[in-house]
Amino acid sequence: MTTSRREFISAEEVCDCLRLDLATVYQLAKIGEIPGAIWGETLRFKWEEFEAWFDRYLYDCAEEALKQLEEEGIMMSYVDSEGERRYVLTTRGTLH
Repeated sequence: MTTSRREFISAEEVCDCLRLDLATVYQLAKIGEIPGAIWGETLRFKWEEFEAWFDRYLYDCAEEALKQLEEEGIMMSYVDSEGERRYVLTTRGTLH
């Protein structure tokens, strides 16, 4: 049975996604920061596990950037009636 999705991706592909060097990716996998496993001498990542981790990683990075912009007074946030956090530019953050 074949599937249209790849089951595994290489450490090099993870390096490209994260813009990190190979040694750093190996170290992050070794300490459990990135979900990966070593088969023989090769580090591999299950695509679905990496994709889920990467989605969370991107979300966390975006949240951190938005918090920083809010601390700098460039953006402000509020929670809407459905409980979702929304961000808007302040007058300090507008283009002139």
